[in-house]
Amino acid sequence: MTDANATQSTETEKTKLGKRWLRKFIIFLVVCIGFGFYGLYDATIAYPNRGEKDASYRLLEYLRAADEAHSLALPLGIPQEQTPPDYLAQLKGDRQGLTERAAGEGGAARDARADLAKLEWLDALAKVWELTPERIDADLAGSPRETLDELAAEWETRDQPKPLSWYDIPVQWLFTVVGFGLGIWLAIHMLRVAGKSYTWNAGERRLGLPGGHSIVPADVAEFDKRKWDKFLYFFKIKPDHAQLGGREIKLDLYQYHPLEEWCIEMHKHARPEDFEDEDDDAGGPEHEPAQAAPQAESGEPESEEAPSEPRG
Repeated sequence: MTDANATQSTETEKTKLGKRWLRKFIIFLVVCIGFGFYGLYDATIAYPNRGEKDASYRLLEYLRAADEAHSLALPLGIPQEQTPPDYLAQLKGDRQGLTERAAGEGGAARDARADLAKLEWLDALAKVWELTPERIDADLAGSPRETLDELAAEWETRDQPKPLSWYDIPVQWLFTVVGFGLGIWLAIHMLRVAGKSYTWNAGERRLGLPGGHSIVPADVAEFDKRKWDKFLYFFKIKPDHAQLGGREIKLDLYQYHPLEEWCIEMHKHARPEDFEDEDDDAGGPEHEPAQAAPQAESGEPESEEAPSEPRG
């Protein structure tokens, strides 16, 4: 054997991450993180801003109704002996009665309309998680008449904002958690995959496995391709292998390149009869792509192609 051949036989190659797998994985990662940021923006900026505008408009409507009912002379806001959530729940429980009384005439009807407007204002504050005594006191601080005039001037040229639903902000927080959670999981999984590699000594046809063990074609009792359409190769190891005897090894051909070529090389060397039809197919491609979804079992992104399958 020449020196060049000796060098070639002892040279060890190492797998890299599959480009198609990495590209699709990064796309999924970016989509998930982007989804998380989108939900975070809506939960902390877009929906709260819309809810604050609605609360401001509802306060204007409440002060107008209170001015019509009693010229803003009676106490506004929440009775001292009640908490805002309890008082809001009380108003909601009496909504039907208030609506019936508000349809009439006279002082009782005007008071009912004021209470209904107060209910809408408090409910708007609750939807942006601001239904607190401090917030209510701040909104009603100062002269009620001046506050009414300021809000009337502010909303004179603006349209009524679209109110929030009770679930709008919680759902956006759910989107945030799901998006960032999936993104973190994908990132961790990608780092775990990147932290493993396979090696190949062409001269010995020796496949080095993550963890330090290695096999040659003579160590494999069965080359199982039951999940070939999902980019998986299973090697059943002979019982006499020192470390892996009797075990079945699952090899992910989609995540690692060029692991597929090495596995087929081992298979051809150990079981050439499995490839007789392929050798007889003159002019045909050495590998035929399968038409099936990749790596569903291991939770990986789908691929346009499946690994090459010997047609023996």
